[in-house]
Amino acid sequence: MVKLKEEEMKNINAGGITAVGWAVIAAGLSFLAGLLDGYTRPYKCR
Repeated sequence: MVKLKEEEMKNINAGGITAVGWAVIAAGLSFLAGLLDGYTRPYKCR
């Protein structure tokens, strides 16, 4: 087994999701919710 130096340990990416990833997921869910709402309750233009 090889011991890692402190600098090497700081450079390891553990596969966590970034803020951009969360923003894309939130935008997708918001879009789908609006699409479903518009399909189930269509309003006429005023």
